[in-house]
Amino acid sequence: MKKIFSALFLIITIVMTSGAGYIGTLPDIEADFEYLKKESSEKAQAPYSVEELDRQNEEKLKPVPRDNENYVDIIIKKDGSTDYFKDVNAVILILEKLRRCINTDRDIQKFNAIVSNLIDNVAYITTEYKDKPESNYLSYNRLNVISAQARDVANFRMNAQTAQSYIPYTSTNNVYTKENIDSKMEALLVNVNETIFILKNLE
Repeated sequence: MKKIFSALFLIITIVMTSGAGYIGTLPDIEADFEYLKKESSEKAQAPYSVEELDRQNEEKLKPVPRDNENYVDIIIKKDGSTDYFKDVNAVILILEKLRRCINTDRDIQKFNAIVSNLIDNVAYITTEYKDKPESNYLSYNRLNVISAQARDVANFRMNAQTAQSYIPYTSTNNVYTKENIDSKMEALLVNVNETIFILKNLE
């Protein structure tokens, strides 16, 4: 008899644990956790767009004081090249003036004065660092390129002023047309922008 009861108990146990599972209805707990879904959704949504955050960050940052030597010493100082970076920083300021001149009035006297200042500064850097490691920098070579181009454009504009008195504007021999001057100024502007970028990203 004991054996029969043991066998029945074993069969009942197997039936109950063989995956039949829970019989009945589960309580509806989804409503209880609805507030968690809402909180999670709110956290996932950024309060500002990426563009808005960038704009706010830009407003908080002060303009770069490149005319302040302390800024150069502390912020953009590089090991072993502090003097070079100071000299290059001075050229950046000149190039930014040149860019403003090209973009605004293009006054020839102001333009020539800025170009003259650029040529003098680049000549100093070229002489000062020609036998030093800095002469291998991209920025060093770029300075010579922009200086030569600015000199050529300044000379072309001066020659154009002189030619106006002697060569008719419509003459086929007149290379000093407004279109040619504008073309040279635009090409210079492109290279000024590229050079400023290179100088501001010295490695």
